[in-house]
Amino acid sequence: MESSPALDFSRARDVLIWIVVAALAFRVAPVAAQAVDPSFWVTNGYVLSLARSASTLYIGGSFTTVGPPTGGGAALSATSGEVLRPFPKVDGSVYATIPDGTGGWYIGGAFTSVGGQPRANIAHVLADGSVSAWNPGANSTVHALAASGDRVYAGGAFSIIGGTGHASLAALDVADGTAAAWYPDPNGLVTALAVSGSTVYAGGYFTGIGGQARNCAAALDATTGAATAWNPNANGWAPFTRVGALWVSGNTVYVGGYFAGIGGQARNGLAALDATTGTATAWNPNPNPGGEVDALLLSGSTIYVGGGFSTIGGQTRNGIAAIDVATGAPTAWNPAAEGGVYALAMSGSTIYAGGTFWSIGGQERNIVAALDATTGTATAWNANAGGDAYAFGYALAVSESAVYVGGSFNTIGGQARNCIAALDAATGTLTAWNPNPNLHGLVQALSVDGSTVYAGGQFTSIGGQPRNCIAALDVATGAATPWNPNADSYVTALAVSGSTIYAGGSFDTIGGQARSRIAALNASTGFATAWNPNANSEVSALAVSGSTVYAGGYFSSVNGQPHSGIAALDATTGIATAWNPNANSVVSALAVSGSTVYAGGSFNFFGGQPPSELAAFDAETGTAAAWNPNPDNAVYAVAVSGTTVYAGGAFHFMGDSARSYLAAVDATTGAIAAWIPRVNEGSYAAVRALVVSGNTVYAGGRFNRIGGQLQPNLAAIRLAPTVDVPTTPETHPLALARIVPNPARSLTLIRFTLPANGIVTLAVYDLQGRRVALPIDRERRQAGAHEVAVRTAGWPAGCYFCRLEAGGARVTRKMVVLE
Repeated sequence: MESSPALDFSRARDVLIWIVVAALAFRVAPVAAQAVDPSFWVTNGYVLSLARSASTLYIGGSFTTVGPPTGGGAALSATSGEVLRPFPKVDGSVYATIPDGTGGWYIGGAFTSVGGQPRANIAHVLADGSVSAWNPGANSTVHALAASGDRVYAGGAFSIIGGTGHASLAALDVADGTAAAWYPDPNGLVTALAVSGSTVYAGGYFTGIGGQARNCAAALDATTGAATAWNPNANGWAPFTRVGALWVSGNTVYVGGYFAGIGGQARNGLAALDATTGTATAWNPNPNPGGEVDALLLSGSTIYVGGGFSTIGGQTRNGIAAIDVATGAPTAWNPAAEGGVYALAMSGSTIYAGGTFWSIGGQERNIVAALDATTGTATAWNANAGGDAYAFGYALAVSESAVYVGGSFNTIGGQARNCIAALDAATGTLTAWNPNPNLHGLVQALSVDGSTVYAGGQFTSIGGQPRNCIAALDVATGAATPWNPNADSYVTALAVSGSTIYAGGSFDTIGGQARSRIAALNASTGFATAWNPNANSEVSALAVSGSTVYAGGYFSSVNGQPHSGIAALDATTGIATAWNPNANSVVSALAVSGSTVYAGGSFNFFGGQPPSELAAFDAETGTAAAWNPNPDNAVYAVAVSGTTVYAGGAFHFMGDSARSYLAAVDATTGAIAAWIPRVNEGSYAAVRALVVSGNTVYAGGRFNRIGGQLQPNLAAIRLAPTVDVPTTPETHPLALARIVPNPARSLTLIRFTLPANGIVTLAVYDLQGRRVALPIDRERRQAGAHEVAVRTAGWPAGCYFCRLEAGGARVTRKMVVLE
């Protein structure tokens, strides 16, 4: 097969395809206007299930923390660890922070807004939590900050700051943020700063600064910006040699980083330099070779160091240590971090540490912790910072009774909640309810009935009791009731009907009986009833309507009869009815409204008909309705409210309407509503759970932003009682739209949207990973919508994958070729 098949449009059939696609009508239906609640608490991991009862929203998933949506920085109470309110959300990461001297903070990092105000990588947060008008606007990352007199010094990767060109280092006016005519012009990144009198010390990755050759460390005249004669010349690990931490005390400059030599002596990552000559003193704590020191804190006769080392002074010290200033020997202080330490600060007898650790001072602490300066043990102060696997604590500063913490997390100052939690549905704040499943558990299904919350997932204990994959929890206390069906494998779907609890999953036994993937459980005893549909693979969705239980999942047979992906089961006998839409792939979500069953999943066909990923069926006959919103990727959640069907998933388009991950559809016509929640693009982003209650749509999943708000993984979208809708088009992420037709026989159209001008590559691969077509090979394309025709005539029948790459992002979509 040729790697780039020629396109031939001479055949009438191919021309007809173009005409049909071009003639598709754009359908828009009205829906209520929306506003995302910016104060609704969020999680540090996926939300996979939602249930609302009365004034409480129950959430389940894979998270370990629930807290306010702070973004990458917040001021916390030094006493309780709670966020000081009001807090300005930081939309991005904070890498550096210093006090402003009046209870506020200067912050630098990689962010776009603070407190809803546009701020490019540097900002000033006032003591009352508001954002000042001070706005130097760096055009790239700020990694280091220092203040002296009427100046704030900023170092990083920028080339413009304070309204003028400054390479990586600038002095900013504290009043108006303008950059002074001070131009050290380092030729590389600046990651550390310290000021002493008329001298500014800088560390980083540079080899030249202030008009002189200087490797990674330099002293600059605070007036002229010229480098002084001070030249420690860090070396040893090029091109990664760097100085990342500085502390000046009298005539000594303490330096941490990643080097093997500095000041004319062999020194591994840590040294004390003469402030006049730049030569290394005899002080040599000697971290392990290849280790790095990223944080320094001097207090009295002790210097605390943090970084990525495992030994120091011949003693085992993981990531953090206290060194005697006189001898260079480590003290007995040993918090033993499980992970790196990148920031240190001190208040009274407490050392605050930030980094990538998950345990320190003998306690579980994520990203940030408070340590006793005498014993090294973690105090009860627990900020509960949360983020994804790449969350860091980069910056710390103390002012009066507050601690500012900066990093790459998305929430801080919340509370620990493992996999399941309850929030006040009106305020979005966490309740005390805490069943606390075993660590690394997972809650995938929730259902509420009266005073009981039923939970299903992958856990072995919950509510203080051993419970395998399914449990009943008291709504008041969170304690597990005696009800214990004891499933032998995952429970991924639950539905309550009267005195019966229906469960679906991947189990083979549950309620004391052999039951394959689906069962009916007595709500009083937990025993399985005689009801036994016997699905041959996982059941992942359930819905009950009257005397019928609808089931969706991965199965291809029920009761030994062919039922692919979806089935209707008699609620009394468990026998599958003649209702058989026959999906060609997984059904992940079900909802019943009146005489209609709505189904979402990753299917392409139902009963040989084209409704894809989202479909509607007659509840009596199983025939597919003409209703076809036509999303371009999987639908994982469906909820119906009045005349509107809400769908969440991994899609980017509904029909020809750009809708990323969340959309509203007219329940009768299938018209796409002009409701655009604007869920952001991200790795494996998707909306996985939906609940509609009153005028609020609750959405859970894996995402970072929704409706323009930083709202990781959980959001409450309030619907105003009006049909007025925004008409301004949103900007769209890189996205592959529906491939038309799919399956294809001779020709197919691949449509995609570019968020910006850029170099594009579009390729098609078979299941073995072999490239079979290259319609676009590193070509420059304009922002907006595009179409490319690909001839598939002569290709072997089967499944293929289209991969689009542009601007460093990559998206993939499945296509099928028929003979």
